[in-house]
Amino acid sequence: MKNEIERKFFVQEMPDLSGIKPLHYERYFLKRGDGVEERISKVNDKYVYERKVEVSALERSREKKKLGEQEFNQLKEKASEAVIRERYNISSNPDIAIQIYHGRFEGLVRAEVEFETEEEAKSFIPLPWMGKEMTGLPIARDSKLLDLKAREFQEYLK
Repeated sequence: MKNEIERKFFVQEMPDLSGIKPLHYERYFLKRGDGVEERISKVNDKYVYERKVEVSALERSREKKKLGEQEFNQLKEKASEAVIRERYNISSNPDIAIQIYHGRFEGLVRAEVEFETEEEAKSFIPLPWMGKEMTGLPIARDSKLLDLKAREFQEYLK
């Protein structure tokens, strides 16, 4: 089990993504709420199960395991609607990725920054192309995006 410490930001000005091969995500939720999230994802041609539990406002514990295609498809039948996005990993120290959403969440472009410690997270100075911070807002988590009505979603994008 690995812990994940993240801050998330709107993207004010898109950085150059040329030469970065995106990961295509098709994500479904099996459980959402009470600080616990269980989800399955198809990432390119691989299938993954993840369980996340909130530790603090910035930190969650994460358990991850591989799934077969058949198991993924069976679980998908009992899951939420899909969240479709592409992930561009743009740096590794710190770990920064751009998420570009499609379908119902078209228009959302999010920067995610992962840290080793909460101290690092708190002292991080956003890069010039990053916009307003969204950490803690419903638009910052895929599991919470599903609860937003179209009007609420559009309000966050303004």
